[in-house]
Amino acid sequence: MPSDGMNMDPGTLSTNGSMARSRMWRIVALVALSALLAALLYVAFYYSQNRRAPSFTFQTATEKVDPLTYLYSFSGTGATSMTRPTGVAIIGDRCYVTDYAYRTVRAYTVDGAYLFDFSAIKDGAATAMNSPVHIAVGPDNTLWVTDRLLNGVYVFDQDGKFLRKFVPDGDEAFKWSPLALTFDSAGDLYVTDVGDSTKHRVLVFSPDGKLKAKWGVTKQVTVSAEAPGSFYFPNGIVVKGTGASALVFVADGNNRRVQVFNPDGTFIQLIDTSGTPRGVALDAQGRLYVVDALAHRVDMYSEKGDVLATFGENGTGPGQFSFPNDIAFSGAGRAFIADRDNNQVQVWGPLVGEIPGITKITPDTAWVPFTILGALALLLFLLWRRPRKFLATPDFVDGMVAAGMVAPMSARRFHWIMTEADKPAYEAQTAEGVSLGELLHGEPYSVSDAVAIRQKLGVTEDQAQLLAIAKRARILCTEDIDLARFAVALGVDVYDRASWLKRFGKK
Repeated sequence: MPSDGMNMDPGTLSTNGSMARSRMWRIVALVALSALLAALLYVAFYYSQNRRAPSFTFQTATEKVDPLTYLYSFSGTGATSMTRPTGVAIIGDRCYVTDYAYRTVRAYTVDGAYLFDFSAIKDGAATAMNSPVHIAVGPDNTLWVTDRLLNGVYVFDQDGKFLRKFVPDGDEAFKWSPLALTFDSAGDLYVTDVGDSTKHRVLVFSPDGKLKAKWGVTKQVTVSAEAPGSFYFPNGIVVKGTGASALVFVADGNNRRVQVFNPDGTFIQLIDTSGTPRGVALDAQGRLYVVDALAHRVDMYSEKGDVLATFGENGTGPGQFSFPNDIAFSGAGRAFIADRDNNQVQVWGPLVGEIPGITKITPDTAWVPFTILGALALLLFLLWRRPRKFLATPDFVDGMVAAGMVAPMSARRFHWIMTEADKPAYEAQTAEGVSLGELLHGEPYSVSDAVAIRQKLGVTEDQAQLLAIAKRARILCTEDIDLARFAVALGVDVYDRASWLKRFGKK
């Protein structure tokens, strides 16, 4: 309903707190700028000594960490460009990427030059893959690809020729939905299975396809320490070591943790993650890398679960991720990361030799001070111009449309999001010459956040999902006074139409 008739203005619920936060943020900004200046001075010195910018990492006191640096990205061009890459694997000088949107696997050189596609299979009536997700390299350098909708694993040679379908335990009627897969040094195949709603689990097969071990049940937890050995959409798996003492790392995606087991399923430990872990990989030193889709970054852990380094952030620029999904290492020690919603593969690693597609670093250090000042100026400009993110509910958007106030929403300094469930209703709508489909962006929610909010506040499932997004966005625009109260309880600033226009509409 229109906000003018409301007895309570949601925007006023947090006014006093906003003033205090504003003063606090000024102090924080001053401290941050001072730290930035010190960091830039360090960069200038490091650059003059090493001819490259440093990579900043978290590091334990007992282990020296060689940081990874963003090197370059590739996505193909035109008809060869990737769309929603979900899995990545490396064999020699080739990079193989599962393209979920185009239902194929694309092959590139490790420098990003397109080679070919492949998707043809023979599986009953199916002659091509339908939804390839994860890809792994077999002991004989074959390519193993899971297909989410065909519920199968398909094997190809390095040139994309279909070799066979993997039949678990020799049983054509075996019911499963394989998702992630990997091999150990003995050739045993490990697969995460999400086909049975009560049996999200890990399956282990011998080289001849016989089922050796299985473990796991389905359970969504609210805290990571709960119910070890249970899973909720395990999305990545990798094995370290050999024999009975090997360690199996499983990315328990929607439970926001990595679980560690022995090959027989014996539980070892839990590793807390920052968001939604997907792909996992080990580098040459045996350190664990976890691709976190919801945190839009990659975290690096020791075997004991200590955070050693973190790199990446949300965005569309170099070294920024948008829902990354998988990771694989080349023999040269470079990490290839499937940056799903940016439709590309990013390459990180030691900065050695020439990097394709980017400008070479000059050894002339005379320009360093000007480069640093320029970077500082650019950073300040970007911080000043960074779009403010607003989560909008349909009643707020509809109210703005009815009031003829969509134009103020389209200012470049504003970024509008809504739930993925609400977004489709506005795809084809236009108001005041503004395409609502382009103005509004669908935003996913954290399942674990939504569960925790529902239990804490007693809200409906739909409300919990929306509030989970609002908690991260920190600003909610709604006409629903009850929803506004819940949001304020979570520390979210809330505006209805009238208060939003008063606060932002005339700037």
